[in-house]
Amino acid sequence: MKKPSSHELRFSREVAAVCALAFAAACTGALGDTTDGAGSSSVGGDGSPTDSDVDGDGSPTGSDPPPFQPAAGMLRRLTRTQFRNAVRDMLGVEVDIHQLDADSWNGNFAVVGAATVVTSERGVEQYHAAIEGAVDAVFSDPARRDRFIGCAPSGAENDACVRGFIEALGLRAWRRPLEAAEVDRLAAVATKAAAELESAVEGARWATVALFTSPNFLYRPELGAPSADGSLRLTGYEMASRLAFLVWNSLPDQELLDQAASGALGTVEGIRAAATRLLEAPAGREAVGAFAEEYMRLDRISTQAKDTALFPEYSPALRAAMVRDMRGTWEVLAFDDRTSALDLFSTTKVVVNTELAQLYGLDAAGLGSGAFEVRSLPADGPRIGILSKAGFLSQFANQKEGSPTLRGKFMRDALMCTPIPPPPGDVALELPEPPADKPLTKRQRLEIHRTEPACAGCHSYMDPLGLPLETFDAIGRFRTTDHGLPIDPSGEFDGVPVADARALGVTLSSDASVAECLVRKYYTYAAGHEERDVDERVLDALTASFEGSGYKLRELVLDVVTNDAFSSVAPQP
Repeated sequence: MKKPSSHELRFSREVAAVCALAFAAACTGALGDTTDGAGSSSVGGDGSPTDSDVDGDGSPTGSDPPPFQPAAGMLRRLTRTQFRNAVRDMLGVEVDIHQLDADSWNGNFAVVGAATVVTSERGVEQYHAAIEGAVDAVFSDPARRDRFIGCAPSGAENDACVRGFIEALGLRAWRRPLEAAEVDRLAAVATKAAAELESAVEGARWATVALFTSPNFLYRPELGAPSADGSLRLTGYEMASRLAFLVWNSLPDQELLDQAASGALGTVEGIRAAATRLLEAPAGREAVGAFAEEYMRLDRISTQAKDTALFPEYSPALRAAMVRDMRGTWEVLAFDDRTSALDLFSTTKVVVNTELAQLYGLDAAGLGSGAFEVRSLPADGPRIGILSKAGFLSQFANQKEGSPTLRGKFMRDALMCTPIPPPPGDVALELPEPPADKPLTKRQRLEIHRTEPACAGCHSYMDPLGLPLETFDAIGRFRTTDHGLPIDPSGEFDGVPVADARALGVTLSSDASVAECLVRKYYTYAAGHEERDVDERVLDALTASFEGSGYKLRELVLDVVTNDAFSSVAPQP
């Protein structure tokens, strides 16, 4: 990147200041937690139902659910991944998202937290630096720059080239046509920069920086407009944006924007046709892969530390492969095999590079650190389904050993929709180490731990789920002993005894309640808010159609986006 001149530095600060003020103006009062977090059941420390097992009027949950009510409209900041994808798709440049403000996770989803996150002053600077770097990468190559602008700017006031460039670029970047006053302001930025820096091209560059550092790029409005019946519905452009960010995890393309302009996204048929096209495009795999990444919290893998003496193979390449394997398996089953989502728990499919193939005990011939292939595990092997993947097992472990409790807790919450409350503050969370001359397995240590009355209730809901996975260590390697003692991998799923990890996967793959929970989680992800009591009728309908489709994930996506709940909003409070 070229060294900026003093004029450029001053102009950069001016643009940053303007954008910081725009952030404050655009976001004040428009962001807030509009969800009540209700809807999922949980168990108390003694195993008794919590308050979420009754309706708001105190009646049991077996009574008829209340009528659906849309959630309030809101602004959503692009998640780190969405920001990266949007910049890549428009500028062809990869940005380092780890240099940006962290995502906020509500309801275990970054896309839910995106509606309540606060962008700090430092965060605005980080976005500005990322955008300026990406724009510089485009403008530093004359041929690439000329293709990007598409005409020859003159630097004059009301330059037709620059105004047309701003209108075309802004339509996709802001996911709507720019108003005349907005074009005027950005054109004025170009004119001023061209005069001060004595370069018409620099004028176009700074107008591009201003356009992409605007809250109109970084935030997605979903506020709606009154429809014929008086209810608030997403506008055509809001629907285009919502569809694209759900299915592609990025910006809408020109065809989708044209459909928004024509009114085609105002009907169920139009929405379904548009979503089907998005799903069938190569980027459509994001509809499932991006969900899997958030649902399985794969973002945590890159920060997981392990004991290097015990796990010298735990390299960045292996950790990246763990994420690719998990995402890739979801995508293969949904788009290539088009099989039931429940097959996720019994599949032998893996997506491996050299490092991961070696960990799984597979032949690594033809692979490399960056060369992945879809392979199959031995049909009668101990590893089966996504819960036996290193990407799951390594997350729910410490630096030295796996954790049946953490693995079971995740399963209880994410797969069964029955969250476990946090432990009391005065309870010791660490299991005491046994004497060196009297080794104990993790199962035995947990049995001792559960003799504490304050621990027994919740652990009885978590440990039996996680114990079948004890044959996998802290990075997901298969093992048969723990501290030199044979491992007993027996456990249970929802009262059903299971002999080992393989039996656990088979049991999950035939359990309709797991499919129902998956619907709830995907709805939360797609709707962008935590489940509420008033969503119950929508969830019942989606669950029934999911079952009717044979639990096909692609059909679930289409059913969600064509449901009235996806396109309706309530006024902001």
